[in-house]
Amino acid sequence: MQFKEIIGHSSLKDKLLNIAQSGRISHTQLFLGPEGSGNLALALAFAQYVNCLQPSTEDSCGNCSSCVKFQQIIHPDLHFTYPFTSPTKLSKELIEEWRAAIIDNPYISDFDWLQKINSESNKQLNITAEECRAVINGLGLKSYEAKYKVHVIWQPEYLSKEGNILLKLLEEPPPLTLILLVGNNTEKILPTILSRAQLVKVPKITDADLINALMAKYSMDEQKARDTARLADGNFNRAKSLIDIDHEGYFTLFSDWMRACYGQKMLELQPMVDTLSAGGREYIKNFLHYAGQMIRSAFIYRYAKQDLLKVNQTELAFLLKFSPFLHDQNLAEITKSLDDATYHVERNANLKILFLNLSLYIGKQLKTAQK
Repeated sequence: MQFKEIIGHSSLKDKLLNIAQSGRISHTQLFLGPEGSGNLALALAFAQYVNCLQPSTEDSCGNCSSCVKFQQIIHPDLHFTYPFTSPTKLSKELIEEWRAAIIDNPYISDFDWLQKINSESNKQLNITAEECRAVINGLGLKSYEAKYKVHVIWQPEYLSKEGNILLKLLEEPPPLTLILLVGNNTEKILPTILSRAQLVKVPKITDADLINALMAKYSMDEQKARDTARLADGNFNRAKSLIDIDHEGYFTLFSDWMRACYGQKMLELQPMVDTLSAGGREYIKNFLHYAGQMIRSAFIYRYAKQDLLKVNQTELAFLLKFSPFLHDQNLAEITKSLDDATYHVERNANLKILFLNLSLYIGKQLKTAQK
């Protein structure tokens, strides 16, 4: 992975390049950013750069033996830890699946990874104590050929109390060893781990950068790229999933759904539930995200400046009538219900039952008067 392949983040790339060129490289770093921001891609590009045999001031060369091996994820001094479902396996036993997954999509989410290694997505991902001990043993060995031995720990959120096994290693790794943690949520990472890593904060991809990437990579016309970027909300992984999904009808479906929820119109809700459940899980996940965006937009329309909104004129006209039903007492409840629904969609919940219950709950919340 080279920096030039990563979408946006020009200032952050410059910062990482300056750190590498100065030689003042922290041995343990946390690349923290929301899903689809490119934090894994940035960590891989940084690891490739510091080990490049002929680096320029702007990027790794991409042609030397080290770069070729890093790009193919086969370098003997590049190691990975990632969550999996089996309590007995180690990361190295799934390296072929992992290699294929991140070469195909370095913006991969934990849900995507779970789908690739286990279609029974109701199982929970985990990083085991045995895996932690394997990390310690592996980094205790001498490097084969690289200047820096690199170990990437993806999704440290899945390290429960067993993660404390790694604390001494994170604080004092062997010389010329880089431990790069890549995560999305500090609230789910052990505080003892957070305190031992230098933070590299990766923001969402800007709409402008995402639009340019969609037009360049997928020959998308500008208006469709703008619509897709708005729905993706800085998440390239979500933007990719939207490419093959007809999301132009999301607004009509959402506005009709909200009216039916408020009126508790079961005869109207049932065909909507049938339509949504037939769309497939990616379609539903993206629709729920769109619904969350519209709920938050309605709240912003009512209480904040309208120039903060990312909506078109049709959506704006709807928000004028819809926003009075949202207030500080029901916004959090409705938003949480949408997030919970997404979680259960990912774990193979019965879609019709899920949406019917969600519709009834949202309708009840919309009728809640502001105190």
